[in-house]
Parts: sequence; C-alpha cells; structure tokens
Amino acid sequence: MSVLTKRTSGSMFRRFFSLMTLTVIFSLTAASFSLMFSFLRFWKTDHFKGLADDALSFARSVTQLYDEDKEIFPINEENDSAFLLSSSFLTVSGRSAGELYIVDEDGQIILCKEMIALNGETLSLSPPDAYRTFTIPPEKIVEARANFPEPLKEETDALPGHPDETFFVLAPLIPDGQYFVVLLQDVQSSYVPYTSDLFRMVLGTAFWAIALAFVLALINSHRLVKPLKNITEATKQFASGNFDARIKPGDTYSELRELIESFNSMADSLQSIDESRSRFVADTSHELKTPMTIISGFVDGILDGTIPPEDTEKYLRIVSDETKRLSRLVVSMLNISKIEADKLKLTLTDVALDDMLCKTVVGFEKTIGDKNISVFGLDELEPVTVPADDTLLGQILYNLIDNAVKFTPDYGEIRVSLTQDKKTAVLKIRNSGKGIPPEECPHIFDRFYKVDKSRGLDAKSFGIGLFIVKSVIELHRGTISVDSVVDEYTEFTVCLPTERQF
Repeated sequence: MSVLTKRTSGSMFRRFFSLMTLTVIFSLTAASFSLMFSFLRFWKTDHFKGLADDALSFARSVTQLYDEDKEIFPINEENDSAFLLSSSFLTVSGRSAGELYIVDEDGQIILCKEMIALNGETLSLSPPDAYRTFTIPPEKIVEARANFPEPLKEETDALPGHPDETFFVLAPLIPDGQYFVVLLQDVQSSYVPYTSDLFRMVLGTAFWAIALAFVLALINSHRLVKPLKNITEATKQFASGNFDARIKPGDTYSELRELIESFNSMADSLQSIDESRSRFVADTSHELKTPMTIISGFVDGILDGTIPPEDTEKYLRIVSDETKRLSRLVVSMLNISKIEADKLKLTLTDVALDDMLCKTVVGFEKTIGDKNISVFGLDELEPVTVPADDTLLGQILYNLIDNAVKFTPDYGEIRVSLTQDKKTAVLKIRNSGKGIPPEECPHIFDRFYKVDKSRGLDAKSFGIGLFIVKSVIELHRGTISVDSVVDEYTEFTVCLPTERQF
C-alpha cells in the first residue's frame, strides 16, 4: 500500500497568494535593477557623447579664432577676439551644465567661467591664478594629443581638486598645440534626478502590480480551490457509502479538469464495484440458499417420516448431488477470492494439452451419450505441450466442455481442434445450439452473469465458471474469446503460450 508524504497544513489560497506576491516582488526587483543598470549605461553613453560634442564644437570655434589671431592666448581684455571667445565660452558652459575650462600644456587653467564678466559689449577678466583649484595631470595631456582629433573621454575620480567621480572630456585645439578645452561634470549629480524619478516610477508600478497580483491570486485560487473542495465533499459522500456523487468540470484549469475526469471515472468504477459487490452478495446468498433448502427439506423429510423408507435412497442421492454442488460453489468462491486478492499461485509443469483435452471429453461420455451428441476433431488434435498448472488447466477444460455439453441440444454436435501457431497453442471448442446474442457476448465472462436468465436453461449454473476460466487463462498469460451466431453455434477460442513467460 502506497503512503503519501505528509505535508505541512495551511491554506492553499495563502500559499498561492504569498508565492505569487513574492514572485511579483522578486521579478519587479530584478527587472528594476536591470532597467536602472541599462538606463545608466545608456544615459552615460549618451551623456558622454553630448559632452564630447560640446567640447569638440567649442574647440573648433576656438581653433577658428586662434587661426585668425595668433595672440588670442593668453587671453586678455585687449585681445580683439576675447569678446567672441568669452561669449562662446559662457554659452557652451551654460548649455552643457558642466564646468568648462581652457588649460595650457601644463594643465594650468587659463580661462574658466568665473573669470569672465561680460556686460553688454564690455568684457572684464579676472586673473586665472585665483581660480586654479586643480590642474590636469600631464599624462592626460599626452593622451589627448595622441587621440586628436577625437576628444579624450573618461569617467574618473583621479582629478586633483575633483575627488568625486567625474565625466572628463579633453579636446586639443590643434594637434601639437599648447591649449586644450576641458569639460567636466559630476557623475552622481547628473544622474541622481533621473534615478529618483525612475525609482518612483518603479515603486508605483510595483504597487499596482501587487494589487493586480492580489486580484489574480484571489480569482485563480477560487478557480483552483473550488474543484478540490467539490472533490473533498464527494469523497466524504463516498466514505458514507453514497457512490452517486459526481463533479462537473466547469471552467477550470486543464490539469484540474483531468483530475476531475479521473475522479469521476474512479467514482464510476467504485459504483460499479459496489453494485457488483451487492449483486455478488445477493447472488451468492441465492446460490447458497437453493441447495441448502433442498438438503434441509429432504433431510427433514427423511427424519420425520414424510419421505417413505423405500424412497430414502433416491432423496439421499439428491442430497448428495446438492452437497457436491454446494462444495463446488464454495471452492469456486474461494478461487474468486484468491484471484481478486492476487493470491492464486501457479505451479507450472509441462502439460500435454491434447491428452488432457481427450481425457476431459471422455469424462462426459455418459452425458454425451444420453443426449446423442456427436463429437468431432478428437482424432485430429495436434500434440501440443504447454507450461501450465495442470490442476487449474484441467478446471478450465472441464468448464468449457461442461458448457459445450450443457448447451448443445439433443442430437447436436461438438467440434474441437488444437493447433500450434508459432509459440502459441490455439484450442477451439464449438457446439451447435441456440448461441449467444451479440449484445451479451461481452458480458459472459463477468462474474455471476448468465445468458438467457428468463428461460432458465442453466438452472444449476452459478454464473462464475467462465469468470474463473478467463482469470486462470490470463494468469497463464493467455487469452480467451467467444464467437457465436444465434440459433447456429457458439465457439470459444483459447490461446496459451507454449513457452514460459514468467
């Protein structure tokens, strides 16, 4: 008997909802980090490009002025191009939202936004010495010259005077010149506003996603739990002995639909078994009652003198026949019990099937003679040996020949044949007579099933012989089938393996 592993008790809805909520939270968290990481990568790339374009554009503007006036650097108020340079410097510095500088080849500042005071067309410049808060490292100057005409772009925290992580763009004015455009912007201050907005957006999305998950969990849990509750209720009815309960699949998941269909199928089987059990008890009671009533009646009649002494032997023979019939019924019932409990074991030996068949038919010689039945085929049997339990195999042949003789009318005929087809012995027993209606053929191997009950042609039959025959043949890994034509014949075909299968 299989034992199911016991699991911790708890509400399915609570488990399902918790799982869905945690899944949503985990998914949103992972998606948020992935989105923010992707956003930052994209933003940095795009922002770098914008800063580089601004630095390069300004460098080109300064280069044009530099080419026109060789004395633009160092810049001073008397310089003819100082006004244009300062205006352009302030414009680019304001647009880029960064710190714009012009430095010399020593990395020293020679122009920054704080130095310029522009009022209309009046320009005043402060000396650069007051604003030299940092210098560009010499190695950066070398890299920028080597990278010309493209600006040098870096994200660094190694600039003197700028300890924070900084976007750094350095663009030479000319390849071997001694002046450079520098554009700086603090990394954190540039993207913190965007990440804050993104975080608020993700947080709001998570809230609505969790709310939606709650609603979906409620709906799905109801669809999931309702059929299981119905199954539980039906199971309780089964436990109380009511096998009529069935569950409508309704609108549910395919797996639950399959479970419900399997449950209903199981319910049909249980109901069929229960009906079979009830019928079994009723039929058994009836079959036991008949011989016991006959035995009791005749014995009482002999004891109380109702039956005259000269008729005593006659009625004792009837009592003996009924006792034997009762014994056969008990043995058959025990065999059925063993078959259903899978306790009927086989003791296999090599059995000459043709010899056993001939001996079985000879055992019915008196009955066959009394009914003037003609038997054909015994002289044409092929010698066939099968691995079988000789006792059970003898019972199979006895039941089949008994049925054939019983249902063959006077002056009818029985035909038997035994052949071997490769590794299979094929035995056929055909008798003339009334036959079996097609609608009853599928049921004749059922327990306690009798053909033509209304006419009572087989009043002494228990209706379990063919059930035992089929069960024993299947234990031998064989098969049995029936073919019948009404008012002509009935033929049973038995196939048994000629080599051991187990």
